[in-house]
Amino acid sequence: MKIYLSRKPAKIGGGSNSFVWNFTRWAKKNSHKIVRKIESADKAIIIANIGEIEDIKRAKSKGVRIIHRIDEYFEQHESDYRREKHEKIKEINQYADITVFQSEFVLNNASPFLKPKNYKIILNGADPELFNPGPSGQEREYIGHITWSIGESKHLEILHERIRKSTSETFLLVGRHQESDFNFNMENVILSGAKARKKLPRLMRKMKMLYHPAENDPCSNTVIEAILCGVPVCYNIPGGTEEIVRDCGESLSHFDQMLLNLENYGEKCLKRTDLYFDKVADKYLAL
Repeated sequence: MKIYLSRKPAKIGGGSNSFVWNFTRWAKKNSHKIVRKIESADKAIIIANIGEIEDIKRAKSKGVRIIHRIDEYFEQHESDYRREKHEKIKEINQYADITVFQSEFVLNNASPFLKPKNYKIILNGADPELFNPGPSGQEREYIGHITWSIGESKHLEILHERIRKSTSETFLLVGRHQESDFNFNMENVILSGAKARKKLPRLMRKMKMLYHPAENDPCSNTVIEAILCGVPVCYNIPGGTEEIVRDCGESLSHFDQMLLNLENYGEKCLKRTDLYFDKVADKYLAL
């Protein structure tokens, strides 16, 4: 099958970049072709606002099936940038044959703004060949945190306060922490900086827990990748993270409880084959 993706993958970055990176790798392994021109595709996956309206209309008129993937958080009062972005999403969605929401949270949040006739909820996934627990017996000594952005919704102030309180624990921070307004040069912190995706599993396998205070995440790829690496997640409830984690972790208020029961949560992570990306990709191709 010939598939068009409206975003091109990069080595570093989360969000929709993780999806297109995974989908491109999966397509090559399974003898599908990623095409550069939308009108050459059998199916086109349009990522949020990324795509030219006229190109989408022309491709649709030639029989290309338009799949519109939504991973956004909509608000009533937004910056000019986000308002323009979401207006374009609404315009693109008029031409979608089917809309994919990344989680039930995204569907419910977007429902006042988008009214697609046909839609599915498909959680993200990750490649278990890359993201897996690795050999048994590895020492997991760190509480981890990974972030590709430093906006207010990531709640780095919650992370900073947790580190300050938990002086007996060592925190491994991967991402853009040093660009934030918070000083993470603390005695119980290892700052790793941003890493290419292929280097993340090695770091995740050193973690005994992922601390994830981000709020209103549509469907966190980092959380999925951590779970597949056998890392339970302590998360902020508002958003789509709870839908992903299920019994593989607890909310932020249960941090101390989790520390006492990490082995049990880790065992539950090992059963999450539903997060394998091949299962996610098969769902897209069936649309």
